Amino acid sequence: MDETNEFIQFKELSNYGILNLYTKKPFNFNSKIVSKNMISKQYEIIQEKTNYKFTKIIKPNQNHTNIVKKVDLTNINDNFDNVDGLITNIKGVALVTSLADCQGIFLYDPKNNVIGNIHSGWKGTLNRIIINGIKLMISEYNSNIDDIKIYFCPSILKCCFEVEEEVKNKFLNNFSDIKIENYIIKGNIKDKKQKYMIDTVSINIELIKKIGILEKNIFTSKLCTKCNSDIFYSHRADKSNDGRNIALIAIK
Repeated sequence: MDETNEFIQFKELSNYGILNLYTKKPFNFNSKIVSKNMISKQYEIIQEKTNYKFTKIIKPNQNHTNIVKKVDLTNINDNFDNVDGLITNIKGVALVTSLADCQGIFLYDPKNNVIGNIHSGWKGTLNRIIINGIKLMISEYNSNIDDIKIYFCPSILKCCFEVEEEVKNKFLNNFSDIKIENYIIKGNIKDKKQKYMIDTVSINIELIKKIGILEKNIFTSKLCTKCNSDIFYSHRADKSNDGRNIALIAIK
Protein backbone atom coordinates (compact mmCIF):
# COMPACT_ATOMS: atom_id res chain seq x y z
CA MET A 1 0.00 0.00 0.00
CA ASP A 2 0.99 3.61 -0.53
CA GLU A 3 0.71 6.06 2.34
CA THR A 4 0.80 9.85 2.66
CA ASN A 5 0.11 12.16 5.59
CA GLU A 6 -3.50 12.48 4.40
CA PHE A 7 -4.57 8.99 3.29
CA ILE A 8 -3.59 5.48 2.28
CA GLN A 9 -4.05 3.94 -1.17
CA PHE A 10 -3.93 0.49 -2.75
CA LYS A 11 -0.94 0.69 -5.08
CA GLU A 12 -2.12 -2.22 -7.23
CA LEU A 13 -5.45 -0.47 -7.82
CA SER A 14 -3.75 2.87 -8.53
CA ASN A 15 -1.64 1.16 -11.19
CA TYR A 16 -4.83 0.50 -13.15
CA GLY A 17 -5.54 4.24 -13.24
CA ILE A 18 -8.15 3.99 -10.50
CA LEU A 19 -8.06 6.78 -7.94
CA ASN A 20 -8.58 5.23 -4.52
CA LEU A 21 -7.98 6.41 -0.99
CA TYR A 22 -8.90 5.98 2.66
CA THR A 23 -8.55 9.17 4.68
CA LYS A 24 -6.63 9.72 7.89
CA LYS A 25 -7.17 12.13 10.74
CA PRO A 26 -7.61 15.10 10.91
CA PHE A 27 -9.94 14.75 7.89
CA ASN A 28 -13.43 14.28 9.34
CA PHE A 29 -16.50 13.56 7.22
CA ASN A 30 -19.05 13.06 9.99
CA SER A 31 -21.90 15.27 8.73
CA LYS A 32 -23.48 15.32 12.19
CA ILE A 33 -20.61 17.30 13.64
CA VAL A 34 -18.90 18.80 10.57
CA SER A 35 -20.55 21.51 8.44
CA LYS A 36 -21.39 20.94 4.77
CA ASN A 37 -19.04 23.77 3.91
CA MET A 38 -16.14 22.11 5.75
CA ILE A 39 -16.87 18.76 4.14
CA SER A 40 -16.83 20.42 0.71
CA LYS A 41 -13.49 22.05 1.55
CA GLN A 42 -12.05 18.67 2.51
CA TYR A 43 -13.09 17.24 -0.85
CA GLU A 44 -11.35 20.18 -2.48
CA ILE A 45 -8.18 19.37 -0.55
CA ILE A 46 -8.37 15.74 -1.68
CA GLN A 47 -8.69 16.85 -5.29
CA GLU A 48 -5.69 19.13 -4.88
CA LYS A 49 -3.62 16.38 -3.23
CA THR A 50 -4.51 13.82 -5.91
CA ASN A 51 -4.30 16.34 -8.76
CA TYR A 52 -7.67 15.17 -10.07
CA LYS A 53 -11.00 16.99 -10.35
CA PHE A 54 -14.10 14.84 -9.90
CA THR A 55 -17.08 15.44 -12.16
CA LYS A 56 -19.38 14.22 -9.38
CA ILE A 57 -19.03 13.02 -5.79
CA ILE A 58 -21.67 10.52 -4.67
CA LYS A 59 -22.02 9.33 -1.08
CA PRO A 60 -25.13 7.26 -0.37
CA ASN A 61 -27.18 7.83 2.77
CA GLN A 62 -25.96 4.69 4.51
CA ASN A 63 -28.18 2.81 6.92
CA HIS A 64 -26.45 -0.58 7.45
CA THR A 65 -28.50 -2.19 4.67
CA ASN A 66 -27.35 -4.76 2.14
CA ILE A 67 -28.56 -2.64 -0.79
CA VAL A 68 -26.18 -1.85 -3.65
CA LYS A 69 -27.16 0.41 -6.56
CA LYS A 70 -25.80 1.09 -10.03
CA VAL A 71 -25.00 4.73 -10.78
CA ASP A 72 -25.75 5.75 -14.36
CA LEU A 73 -26.85 8.92 -16.16
CA THR A 74 -30.51 8.35 -15.23
CA ASN A 75 -29.96 8.44 -11.45
CA ILE A 76 -26.64 10.23 -11.01
CA ASN A 77 -28.34 13.07 -9.09
CA ASP A 78 -30.34 10.82 -6.75
CA ASN A 79 -29.85 10.81 -2.97
CA PHE A 80 -29.44 7.02 -2.74
CA ASP A 81 -31.26 6.79 0.59
CA ASN A 82 -30.85 3.57 2.59
CA VAL A 83 -28.12 2.43 0.20
CA ASP A 84 -24.77 1.07 1.40
CA GLY A 85 -23.01 0.31 -1.84
CA LEU A 86 -22.59 1.79 -5.31
CA ILE A 87 -21.14 0.59 -8.62
CA THR A 88 -20.49 2.53 -11.83
CA ASN A 89 -18.49 2.70 -15.05
CA ILE A 90 -18.72 6.49 -15.41
CA LYS A 91 -15.34 8.19 -15.49
CA GLY A 92 -14.75 11.02 -13.06
CA VAL A 93 -17.49 9.99 -10.63
CA ALA A 94 -16.18 9.48 -7.10
CA LEU A 95 -18.03 6.81 -5.12
CA VAL A 96 -17.71 7.48 -1.38
CA THR A 97 -18.56 5.64 1.82
CA SER A 98 -18.05 7.02 5.33
CA LEU A 99 -16.67 4.71 8.01
CA ALA A 100 -15.45 4.44 11.58
CA ASP A 101 -14.65 0.72 12.11
CA CYS A 102 -16.98 -0.71 9.44
CA GLN A 103 -15.43 -2.25 6.34
CA GLY A 104 -15.00 -0.11 3.26
CA ILE A 105 -14.61 -2.50 0.33
CA PHE A 106 -13.54 -1.50 -3.18
CA LEU A 107 -14.53 -3.62 -6.19
CA TYR A 108 -12.88 -3.37 -9.59
CA ASP A 109 -13.33 -5.13 -12.92
CA PRO A 110 -10.36 -4.14 -15.12
CA LYS A 111 -11.82 -5.78 -18.23
CA ASN A 112 -14.98 -3.66 -18.23
CA ASN A 113 -13.53 -0.77 -16.19
CA VAL A 114 -16.23 -0.93 -13.51
CA ILE A 115 -15.75 0.16 -9.90
CA GLY A 116 -17.69 -0.37 -6.69
CA ASN A 117 -17.61 0.91 -3.13
CA ILE A 118 -19.29 -1.06 -0.34
CA HIS A 119 -20.00 -0.12 3.29
CA SER A 120 -20.11 -3.36 5.25
CA GLY A 121 -20.56 -3.07 9.00
CA TRP A 122 -21.38 -6.17 10.98
CA LYS A 123 -25.01 -5.93 9.84
CA GLY A 124 -23.97 -5.55 6.22
CA THR A 125 -21.62 -8.50 6.58
CA LEU A 126 -24.37 -10.51 8.25
CA ASN A 127 -26.64 -9.80 5.27
CA ARG A 128 -23.92 -10.39 2.65
CA ILE A 129 -23.83 -6.95 1.03
CA ILE A 130 -20.50 -7.75 -0.63
CA ILE A 131 -22.15 -10.62 -2.51
CA ASN A 132 -24.93 -8.29 -3.67
CA GLY A 133 -22.31 -5.87 -5.00
CA ILE A 134 -20.48 -8.56 -6.94
CA LYS A 135 -23.71 -9.98 -8.39
CA LEU A 136 -24.78 -6.49 -9.50
CA MET A 137 -21.49 -5.98 -11.37
CA ILE A 138 -22.07 -9.29 -13.12
CA SER A 139 -25.70 -8.58 -14.04
CA GLU A 140 -25.31 -4.90 -15.00
CA TYR A 141 -21.89 -4.87 -16.65
CA ASN A 142 -21.38 -8.48 -17.66
CA SER A 143 -18.36 -8.76 -15.36
CA ASN A 144 -16.65 -12.13 -15.18
CA ILE A 145 -16.16 -13.43 -11.64
CA ASP A 146 -12.53 -14.33 -12.51
CA ASP A 147 -11.74 -10.69 -13.30
CA ILE A 148 -13.25 -8.94 -10.27
CA LYS A 149 -10.75 -7.66 -7.73
CA ILE A 150 -11.67 -6.90 -4.10
CA TYR A 151 -9.85 -4.47 -1.79
CA PHE A 152 -10.51 -4.29 1.97
CA CYS A 153 -9.77 -0.88 3.48
CA PRO A 154 -8.81 -0.42 7.15
CA SER A 155 -11.56 -1.50 9.55
CA ILE A 156 -11.96 -3.02 12.98
CA LEU A 157 -10.32 -6.45 12.92
CA LYS A 158 -10.75 -9.67 14.90
CA CYS A 159 -8.43 -8.38 17.62
CA CYS A 160 -10.92 -5.66 18.58
CA PHE A 161 -14.41 -6.54 17.33
CA GLU A 162 -15.95 -7.69 20.59
CA VAL A 163 -19.65 -8.64 20.80
CA GLU A 164 -22.08 -10.33 23.17
CA GLU A 165 -24.09 -13.52 22.87
CA GLU A 166 -26.93 -12.00 20.81
CA VAL A 167 -24.72 -10.81 17.94
CA LYS A 168 -22.60 -13.97 18.07
CA ASN A 169 -25.75 -16.07 17.66
CA LYS A 170 -26.86 -14.01 14.67
CA PHE A 171 -23.63 -14.93 12.90
CA LEU A 172 -23.94 -18.60 13.84
CA ASN A 173 -27.51 -18.67 12.51
CA ASN A 174 -26.85 -16.73 9.29
CA PHE A 175 -23.73 -18.56 8.11
CA SER A 176 -24.53 -22.24 8.23
CA ASP A 177 -23.07 -22.56 4.71
CA ILE A 178 -19.53 -21.71 5.82
CA LYS A 179 -17.35 -22.76 8.76
CA ILE A 180 -18.42 -19.75 10.79
CA GLU A 181 -17.06 -21.22 14.01
CA ASN A 182 -13.56 -20.63 12.61
CA TYR A 183 -14.14 -16.89 12.83
CA ILE A 184 -15.62 -16.60 16.32
CA ILE A 185 -13.42 -16.79 19.40
CA LYS A 186 -14.60 -16.80 23.01
CA GLY A 187 -13.28 -13.69 24.69
CA ASN A 188 -13.31 -12.34 28.22
CA ILE A 189 -16.17 -12.11 30.68
CA LYS A 190 -17.03 -8.47 31.36
CA ASP A 191 -19.77 -7.28 33.71
CA LYS A 192 -20.73 -10.94 34.13
CA LYS A 193 -21.32 -11.26 30.38
CA GLN A 194 -19.41 -13.57 28.05
CA LYS A 195 -17.80 -11.68 25.17
CA TYR A 196 -16.84 -13.00 21.73
CA MET A 197 -14.40 -11.78 19.08
CA ILE A 198 -15.59 -12.02 15.46
CA ASP A 199 -13.40 -11.85 12.35
CA THR A 200 -15.80 -10.15 9.93
CA VAL A 201 -13.13 -9.47 7.28
CA SER A 202 -12.30 -13.18 7.02
CA ILE A 203 -16.01 -14.00 6.86
CA ASN A 204 -16.40 -11.71 3.84
CA ILE A 205 -13.30 -13.20 2.25
CA GLU A 206 -14.67 -16.74 2.62
CA LEU A 207 -18.02 -15.61 1.19
CA ILE A 208 -16.47 -14.08 -1.93
CA LYS A 209 -14.13 -17.02 -2.47
CA LYS A 210 -17.13 -19.33 -2.17
CA ILE A 211 -18.79 -17.65 -5.18
CA GLY A 212 -15.59 -17.71 -7.25
CA ILE A 213 -13.46 -14.65 -6.48
CA LEU A 214 -9.86 -15.73 -6.94
CA GLU A 215 -7.42 -15.62 -4.02
CA LYS A 216 -4.97 -13.58 -6.12
CA ASN A 217 -7.66 -10.93 -6.63
CA ILE A 218 -8.22 -10.25 -2.91
CA PHE A 219 -6.26 -7.48 -1.21
CA THR A 220 -6.42 -6.41 2.44
CA SER A 221 -4.89 -3.42 4.19
CA LYS A 222 -4.43 -5.49 7.39
CA LEU A 223 -4.93 -2.26 9.37
CA CYS A 224 -7.26 -2.22 12.38
CA THR A 225 -8.98 1.12 12.91
CA LYS A 226 -9.29 0.66 16.66
CA CYS A 227 -5.64 -0.36 17.09
CA ASN A 228 -4.66 2.61 14.94
CA SER A 229 -7.13 5.13 16.35
CA ASP A 230 -4.35 7.69 16.50
CA ILE A 231 -4.56 8.01 12.72
CA PHE A 232 -8.06 6.67 11.90
CA TYR A 233 -11.45 7.37 13.45
CA SER A 234 -12.80 4.39 15.38
CA HIS A 235 -16.26 4.26 16.93
CA ARG A 236 -15.09 1.66 19.44
CA ALA A 237 -12.09 3.73 20.47
CA ASP A 238 -13.48 7.26 20.20
CA LYS A 239 -16.97 6.55 21.60
CA SER A 240 -19.41 9.47 21.18
CA ASN A 241 -16.73 11.82 19.86
CA ASP A 242 -15.96 9.71 16.82
CA GLY A 243 -15.46 11.26 13.41
CA ARG A 244 -15.70 9.55 10.04
CA ASN A 245 -13.06 8.38 7.62
CA ILE A 246 -14.04 8.04 3.97
CA ALA A 247 -13.20 5.43 1.39
CA LEU A 248 -13.23 6.95 -2.11
CA ILE A 249 -12.80 5.39 -5.54
CA ALA A 250 -13.06 6.88 -9.03
CA ILE A 251 -12.16 6.00 -12.61
CA LYS A 252 -9.79 8.64 -13.99
